[in-house]
Amino acid sequence: MKKSFRWRVFISFGLFIALFMMLVSGVILYISPPGRVANWTDWRLAGLTKTGWRNQHLIFGFAFMLLSLFHLFLVNWHAFLCYLKTKTAEGVRRPTELLAILLLSSFFGVGTYYGLEPFSAIIQFGNRISSSWESQEKRAPVPHAELMTLTELSQQPGMGGDPEALKVKLEKAGLTVASSKETLAAIAEANGMAAEHVYEMLAPGENGRSKLSGKGFGQRTLQQIADDAGVSATSLQLALRQKGIEAKIDTPLKSIAEENGIEMRELRQLLETMIRR
Repeated sequence: MKKSFRWRVFISFGLFIALFMMLVSGVILYISPPGRVANWTDWRLAGLTKTGWRNQHLIFGFAFMLLSLFHLFLVNWHAFLCYLKTKTAEGVRRPTELLAILLLSSFFGVGTYYGLEPFSAIIQFGNRISSSWESQEKRAPVPHAELMTLTELSQQPGMGGDPEALKVKLEKAGLTVASSKETLAAIAEANGMAAEHVYEMLAPGENGRSKLSGKGFGQRTLQQIADDAGVSATSLQLALRQKGIEAKIDTPLKSIAEENGIEMRELRQLLETMIRR
């Protein structure tokens, strides 16, 4: 005689597998690097990117929810109602346990919201682990630079201002690029590499013209510095503005430093860093 499909066994194993995957993916997401690092370096664990693990966590979370609802309202409907009725009656007669779990749950929620101990320590511990993945050498030029298109990237200091030139440069390096409207992340994915490696093919070399001449530096304008370095003066102006420094492209650098209350040495270092990027 053919045995019927045993739904209880199916759901029990399904709930166990879903819970296990949620636990594993949750721990990995807890210790994984920040998105700006994971996406830039193509970080992977067990073959999955951070986005891949997040998707696993989400899907198995939905699976756990659906299996739980199926278990409660279809397979064990009558038993669940009887159990609920009995326990509800007991809870009314003996509200101590009910109040205790409500208070504990409220404490968890409020404590997490206001950053109370020990919840803040747990969160900070995970943040420290996540931050440890990031190194100064591997940092993206701007946060989430992988989402920038070649057109947007070309306007950054030191990138020349011509998106088509960047596209040609990548194609000469053997990469497939559909258009200058593609993001670094899309180009990296299409060519099976990390976004940081695509950027390294485009960024000016460290041995290039990144040191600014000290002779007459204060009398030179931002436009002259940009022309000598082969970058856009407007890009340097915008980059300085992001640092809280207002500068006109035809104003001498000495005047820019004085108007913004900074040392010439500091202004020189900022400009060298922007041109090197």
